[in-house]
Amino acid sequence: MLNKFILPSLISLTFLSCNSQKKLSEVTMPKTSDQTVNSTYPTEKPDQNILRLVEKQKAFLKEPQMNVTFKRTVADSRCPMNARCVWAGNATVEVEFANNTSTPVVHKLSVGDLRGELVSSVVVSGYRYTLQNLYPSNSTEVGFAKLKGKYVIDLKFEKL
Repeated sequence: MLNKFILPSLISLTFLSCNSQKKLSEVTMPKTSDQTVNSTYPTEKPDQNILRLVEKQKAFLKEPQMNVTFKRTVADSRCPMNARCVWAGNATVEVEFANNTSTPVVHKLSVGDLRGELVSSVVVSGYRYTLQNLYPSNSTEVGFAKLKGKYVIDLKFEKL
């Protein structure tokens, strides 16, 4: 008797979760206080195998049957666009991957000068996910602290 209630409840919760996610085509770029920084957000739609996410956004990929969430930007030490730097710097984000057969796993992915243990790609459930871009570019006036919550990533996914 209990199974008659549990299974339908789980199925309906799954559908509610999928329906509550924003459609990827409806994603709008965040705004900052600086027009120059805003101009570094992407204006064209990403390629078919690239997932574009705003911080804290979750998307479901049908082909790999995977929920992907851009959790947060951990660090951004990239050279500001209006500065001269000795090195290009890098940025690191946390991305969560979850499917029906395993518990969610958070991976740190980086772009820029990948020194030490920084990586730009990870393999999850037979797919390679690669961090292609992190938007916007920072400036000397609008740095990491002001951009928290306004970052956007392009995550490429390909079957191995």
